[in-house]
Amino acid sequence: MAYYLPYLQALPTGIHTWGQSDRLALAINFYDYGFYFFTPRTSTMDSIGGITGVEFPIQAYLAALGGLVFGRGSINTVLRLLDAAVVVLGFYYLFRVVYERTGHFVAGLVPGAFLLASPFFAFYAGSVMPDAFSLSLSFVGYYYWLRFFDERRFADLRWAVLLLALAGLVKTTTALHFGAVVGITLLWAYLEPALLLPKQRWQLLGWVGLGGGLIVAFFFHNQHLNEIYQSGQFLATTTPIQDPEQLHNVLQSVSRDWVAEYATPTHYRILVVCAVLLLVFLRPNLRRHLPLTLLLLASVAVAYIFVQLMGGQLGVHDYYLICSLVPPVLLLLLLALLNLGRYTGWGRYATSLGLGVLVVFLAVGGYKRLHRRMSDDYPPFSPYYTHLWMRGGAEELRRAGVPPTSGILIIDQGPNTGLVYFDRRGLAWNPQGPSAPTVDNFLDRMAADSLDYAVMSPSQYAQLAPQHAAFAAAFDFVGRVPAVVLRRRDRGRPW
Repeated sequence: MAYYLPYLQALPTGIHTWGQSDRLALAINFYDYGFYFFTPRTSTMDSIGGITGVEFPIQAYLAALGGLVFGRGSINTVLRLLDAAVVVLGFYYLFRVVYERTGHFVAGLVPGAFLLASPFFAFYAGSVMPDAFSLSLSFVGYYYWLRFFDERRFADLRWAVLLLALAGLVKTTTALHFGAVVGITLLWAYLEPALLLPKQRWQLLGWVGLGGGLIVAFFFHNQHLNEIYQSGQFLATTTPIQDPEQLHNVLQSVSRDWVAEYATPTHYRILVVCAVLLLVFLRPNLRRHLPLTLLLLASVAVAYIFVQLMGGQLGVHDYYLICSLVPPVLLLLLLALLNLGRYTGWGRYATSLGLGVLVVFLAVGGYKRLHRRMSDDYPPFSPYYTHLWMRGGAEELRRAGVPPTSGILIIDQGPNTGLVYFDRRGLAWNPQGPSAPTVDNFLDRMAADSLDYAVMSPSQYAQLAPQHAAFAAAFDFVGRVPAVVLRRRDRGRPW
């Protein structure tokens, strides 16, 4: 949690501010427009009423409820705290997976430190995105699933199924891992009938049906919302790579932009060592850790399936690999730690010292990298940040007397980024074309949705210099710093 204390009150920032703002807008609009869980909405009027289909928005809903207790201004902080808290919970259960099987305290700390040192995981773990939240819930589910095979208590299996189903609701990618766990369990029960009593078999099928049914039902519910309310804010379809040219472009983007964000050179070296240890301890793993070994193989298959289904997005979205590729990586690491943790005597002292140094190195390096990634100067990505000028926007509108219920038209690409920063509903507009938009273009766009104010950065307004006289005739200036804020005079303009 100490990693994220400096950033708990920060609005969406850094890489993928667009996606972060979409998620925060869900929580804000739950609070502002009633806690209607099954009709979530964001701040943009791109869809009817802002209503949109989105994966099970439990984080946003809980953060909005937190706003009832701590005030509306706390929603962003509560959402970040909630994400970070669930990530810490996941780390705790990863620790228990290792410690309860080896008694090696230091080895149990390695998985959490390993993840916190990953630039992209650490960044999203303390943000408002659902990926690290869902992954961490799956870690808890893995713990109970593995404990079921150790102790043969059906209650553990039930908890595993429910937790993995919840994780799959929060992030559809994790539903693939839910399916992997269910498949392994059912196959094992078929090959070893003594694993489950006849009554427990039916109970397992019932819980699996409930979890899987909820995932499928919510998916179709989202499709229904998107169709009825004409929304496309959240991706709800597969995007496979279509041809060799696209494959080349995706691989080029991943190697250029994301390989160093997924992991550091230390991570990649650790994974090479873990792969070697997997081969060295292959027979002991099949004897002592068969469920975990099978889950590793299944998670590799899940990662492959995910890349086939969503490969077209990997060049632009680093966080897509959190719920797809991180599970096999973590399971590979867990197997290595379980084997190293078995040593006693001088071997235990040596591994404690070596792993202790590694934990400290990863934790310190991870914090420094997180601080860099959260800063405004993080090349090669920061030159493309479009939200920096928006800071202080909500306060500017408050000082200017702009009513909280007034709609705004903001010049930006992200549908909710500017609306979150200026704390208003409205539309984001990114005019395209060979020539700059005219005053009439602005007025027509605003009249269509009864928007009262236009908001843009000073640099954007400067680019419209030939039309400043026309803007002065059609608008009143109500703000200039940090944004140029214009109020249209003719509220009766038809569209």
